[in-house]
Amino acid sequence: MSIRVLGGGWYGCHIAGALLAEGHDVALHEIAGELFAGASGANPARLHAGFHYPRSRLTRALCQEHHDGFMARYGDLTRGVPVNIYAVAAEDSLVDFGTYCQVLAGEVSFVGIERPAEFGLDHVEGAVLTGERHIVIERARAHFSDVLDGQVQFGVAPGEDDGAAWDWTIDCTFCARDGRDVDRYEPCLMVLLRGPIDRAVTIMDGPFPSLYPWHEEQGLCSLTSARWTPFSKACGSREAAAAMLDSVTAEEIAHRADCMVESMARFYPAVRDDYEIVGHKLSIRAMPRSGADARLVDIVRTGERSLRVRAGKIDAILLAEREIKRLIAA
Repeated sequence: MSIRVLGGGWYGCHIAGALLAEGHDVALHEIAGELFAGASGANPARLHAGFHYPRSRLTRALCQEHHDGFMARYGDLTRGVPVNIYAVAAEDSLVDFGTYCQVLAGEVSFVGIERPAEFGLDHVEGAVLTGERHIVIERARAHFSDVLDGQVQFGVAPGEDDGAAWDWTIDCTFCARDGRDVDRYEPCLMVLLRGPIDRAVTIMDGPFPSLYPWHEEQGLCSLTSARWTPFSKACGSREAAAAMLDSVTAEEIAHRADCMVESMARFYPAVRDDYEIVGHKLSIRAMPRSGADARLVDIVRTGERSLRVRAGKIDAILLAEREIKRLIAA
């Protein structure tokens, strides 16, 4: 079959590669000039094991279910984080530390930190060390550039080709063309810091920050915040979110970046002295409605020969691949 895949992020690249390996005639259309130019390249690239989602059993279960399969397929694109800390804030958290540990016990391995202050932490009820891995985006970009060599057309907007020449169109543009079951589109900011890249610190569970390795060779970490990363949680369309990003000023970005640093410094004061702001990434993410903070992949039929993927966590590309293969073979 001839199959057009829209979007050159994790979902688009993986699905295009998987279908190409089965002998299909595949073309991947990407609006930018490189792979991973959108949300896939502008978010902390964790291979989640479930620690981030104490309120969503379904999300944790899928992360854990797909972990080994992802490592078998793409383990060379990941790197361990020597010191990976999840800490529960002493105030304003949606979950207390005892409940957090109870939820995770028996699902994933972790080690409790007896004295969080010895790891430079402050204002936390408790903390754990985990073995969660980091996905190296530059490795992923190079890998898929090789796998999809000759199959990618850059600079092609999703609406420029109506798909009539293709047996199937698989839309992996993070719901840029179809907003079905999307609650909101969040225009987002990720701040890049230069500093130690051997440590990750994530504060749970609520409007808190997260410091995570980003580009080890360049000594860069990402800093995000449940409070300060989204410019808005009220954009009902991708067009509205894009317009907001187009209008955001350098001063507003700088202000939010400073707020993120100060937010993290309350819990991890070393971020003030050991790191410096050197850049940022902007992106748009399509969010489902979920009080439990669920991040589930969703595949819907948008036409007789077209499917749309709403991305979940990165490891869920394996689930998306299986479902897409089932649907196009039916």
